[in-house]
Amino acid sequence: MKRYRDCALLCIENQSANQLMSIVEQKSIIKGYKVVRASSLVNNDTLGVRIKVDGLPVSNLVIGLESENNGVEIFNIVPLPESEVSHIDQETYNNLLDAFTNDVFQSISKEYGNRIVSNTEDYTIKDIIPKSFEKLNKWLDNYPLSAHQCDTYRWYDFIISLHETGEHLSSDDLGKYVKEEYGWNDDDINRIERRLESHLGLLNYYDANMRS
Repeated sequence: MKRYRDCALLCIENQSANQLMSIVEQKSIIKGYKVVRASSLVNNDTLGVRIKVDGLPVSNLVIGLESENNGVEIFNIVPLPESEVSHIDQETYNNLLDAFTNDVFQSISKEYGNRIVSNTEDYTIKDIIPKSFEKLNKWLDNYPLSAHQCDTYRWYDFIISLHETGEHLSSDDLGKYVKEEYGWNDDDINRIERRLESHLGLLNYYDANMRS
């Protein structure tokens, strides 16, 4: 399976995320990018960068503070109206991300020593839910679309495992997996995506409202 990649630039010792954001802003300007610094929940915590790469749609790259690892992260890349494109696919998104990080993030990393962290474009569902993966496959390897009690219980085992481990599986990732690996049709995929959201929502509601 393929995904829109993430990429972050982490702070070095005694450097705040806002300081690093200012470095990214200045380095982007030096390299000829048009940038706009904006505020959301924290003052001056968002940077918009206009990026133009040959053969790719002109886009706005959005950088924000990455509080968990104390750094800055590319949160989104959105095509601009002048590109006459309303949506960019994963390959285009990732190519734009690489173009900017190789140009700006790499330059900062070499000059200041900041570390770049990024995930890969290709991934498996086991990467996302390693603890619950076996239960998912046990359900899928039998008769997942049947209404037989045993298959229902295997589904419940999988859902409870997701809930108890805290692993997050989006309906989109589940849909991609059963389509690519098991050849499910769109109607069955839509049905199981809704069931995933509904059953996890029920367990979350129970935890929040029924447990004393």
